[in-house]
Amino acid sequence: MDVLTDLRCVYCNGTQLQAHDRAPSERIQHGAIACGDCGGLHDIVDGVPFMGGFEPEDFLGLIEVVATGEMNQTPIDVGFSRYLHTLLGQYHDAPDKADFVRSHPDDMVRAPWFADHRYHEWMQSHAMLFGKDLTGKSILNVGAGFGFDSVPLVDSGASVTCIDYSPMIVALGKKGLPEARWVGGFSHALPFQDDSFDIVCCNAALHHMRSAPVALREMLRVLKPGGFMYTCGDPTRADSSDDSLEFEVFNRHEGVLSGINEGIIRFGDIYDTLAAYSDHIDLALIASVPDGLPIEGASSLGNASFPDSWVPCWPQNIAVLRDQAGGGLCVAVTKREAFAIPAEKQSPFVLPAGILAAWVTEPETAFARLMAWAPEDLVNLPFPGDRQDWFSLLNGWMAPEDPFERRRGFQRTRWLLRHTGAQRLVFGARMVAGSGAIDVFLNGKLVHSADLGSDWTEVAAIFPVAASDIPFLIELRLKGDLAGKDFDERCFEICNRRID
Repeated sequence: MDVLTDLRCVYCNGTQLQAHDRAPSERIQHGAIACGDCGGLHDIVDGVPFMGGFEPEDFLGLIEVVATGEMNQTPIDVGFSRYLHTLLGQYHDAPDKADFVRSHPDDMVRAPWFADHRYHEWMQSHAMLFGKDLTGKSILNVGAGFGFDSVPLVDSGASVTCIDYSPMIVALGKKGLPEARWVGGFSHALPFQDDSFDIVCCNAALHHMRSAPVALREMLRVLKPGGFMYTCGDPTRADSSDDSLEFEVFNRHEGVLSGINEGIIRFGDIYDTLAAYSDHIDLALIASVPDGLPIEGASSLGNASFPDSWVPCWPQNIAVLRDQAGGGLCVAVTKREAFAIPAEKQSPFVLPAGILAAWVTEPETAFARLMAWAPEDLVNLPFPGDRQDWFSLLNGWMAPEDPFERRRGFQRTRWLLRHTGAQRLVFGARMVAGSGAIDVFLNGKLVHSADLGSDWTEVAAIFPVAASDIPFLIELRLKGDLAGKDFDERCFEICNRRID
């Protein structure tokens, strides 16, 4: 398929797209896709078209983009992916799974993540696609990441399009799995024309997205009449819950504290979005149904390791699920007929993907450049503060605790500050367990180092030049090799921060 065949301009919804041989400087690769309808330019990053750009509402997600850009610069090993999928299938078919794990020569099947995390996702996807012939089908994988879950789709003979919102990930995805078509873009403004795909899928990715309801509507919009859409592996929470539940769950989550933008979606944000189109779609659910949950007519997936069951969308069942936290909700949708869903659009005044990708090539200054683009309400957040917020959590700070005199950080933490004329930053610091050393960076440049133990140490970092009225980024990073240390040994506490 020509990469432009079914694309649309997310600025104007136009379809008159063509390759453009010029792009503004600072882009990773000089090239763009030009819209003949509005004149908008969409970057080409390492050979992959990226349709649209990043808006202020994407800022928290950009922390994840930069964090993963620093952590992973390697394409997937397709051979290993095929091998792991084969192992998961063999484990699924084994009449005695405990014996399979015990007797298999590969120690990987005994890793904690194999029979829990990976197999659970594999089982859900398998249930969704069981009995379906994918040969020749056009499949869109939304939030495809590096392409691990797209490998079996490609191997099935389908024509697979992968989309992700990180320009670095889609570039690496194309290198690792060139048999798929790779496009950069956003789930809340999919850059595809209406009714483009036979199958649309989203595997364990919806809870990373800016808006699950908007993403689901966009996925329905690009699905062909008669087509099938499914999502897998998304944790849900009660409709009555708020962000405090997520803050509690993720307070000691290494990935989230390192910048991975996880989330737990309200059940109604998924179900109500899809049920609004019940005149045009057939909807089915896979949900966690533990013993004692009053769900009627449920049909187990047949694996005693997990309580996953097909759940009829009867009012009494939906009422129960609205009050539950789920361990991996899945939806299956058949689009019976064509119907109108307005395509979501972006403002053209965005942060281009090529500029973001250029920042990540210089990891020492990437976060400082990103933070200069931060919304104003994230500058000078109270510290230690008396409540958690997403910006602090994604930048390594655990929730403040009463009496709110200090705050605990994990490995590498950040503050975004403004203090005109400031010449130094002073704070107290100590390790939570053991001893260590901490480096203080100002806009990516090292300005101070200090040894820490169990007693409070005053840290005074002198700025090379007095601060202006432009926000500046302070990073606190534990030094040395942290591999093998337990969680608390990678944590420190900060108190009495002042800027003068």
